[in-house]
Amino acid sequence: MQLLIEQSPSYNMANSPLKMIGRKLKFMEAIGGDTLYQLSNSGVNLFSKFFGNSVGLIETRKGRLYQKPKVTKVVSQQLRAGDILLEKTPFRLTDKFIPGHWGHAAIWVGTEQELRTLGIWEHKVVKQYQQQIKQNHLVVEALRPGVEMNSLHKFLNVDDLAILRNSRLNDMELADRIILALRQVGKEYDFNFNVETTDKIVCSELIYVVYTGIKWPTKKALGRFTISPDNVASKVLNNGPLELISLFHNGSLVTDNSSLKMEQLLKID
Repeated sequence: MQLLIEQSPSYNMANSPLKMIGRKLKFMEAIGGDTLYQLSNSGVNLFSKFFGNSVGLIETRKGRLYQKPKVTKVVSQQLRAGDILLEKTPFRLTDKFIPGHWGHAAIWVGTEQELRTLGIWEHKVVKQYQQQIKQNHLVVEALRPGVEMNSLHKFLNVDDLAILRNSRLNDMELADRIILALRQVGKEYDFNFNVETTDKIVCSELIYVVYTGIKWPTKKALGRFTISPDNVASKVLNNGPLELISLFHNGSLVTDNSSLKMEQLLKID
């Protein structure tokens, strides 16, 4: 996330907002790190939001897993309530400025039947979203408009996909995680990328906030602690708490040693 923050137009705010706007797609030139420390969080949030909303509109094609009924069927059969989804979209400009391989993380809250089995279908939090769940909007994710629930069909506009699972949870613990995930719906997107603030959420922060029992790797970048999707993915390695259930790379299912492939994608020796 440090790269994303450092390359945000927020850096130029103290010098010339108009100049920043005029050069919003030339933000890769080096800018002094001390500038950001002089800005308030609200200022960083405002200009990061402007940057994200501008660049986020650029998509050169659709994902290799998009509108593939066989892929959708396979993935939906593999998914279980509470699973973590990671994706990569190299055809979107925003993907170029996220450190590491993975660009986004989300949580699959599960079907009506799964939530009934877990005994939480009538929970007051779940009841607020029963209609969305019945309409198969089972992916909770933090996007630029905020934390929302979307369908698997929409989510699969990607090239790479990983399904991660915390198999060490009992049913009660899993139910608590799902309720906590649903509590995040409606929150604003965290354009400050700060894991220590929970009133606003960025995509990988969603995993951090929901799976509190996992010791997540974070990095201090420009005065704030951040977590990237790659940090989330790293927990499937070295007998970590997460299990890699399925991995798609460049539009194809990885059938041979997916754990090794994940390690290669993360560039971990």
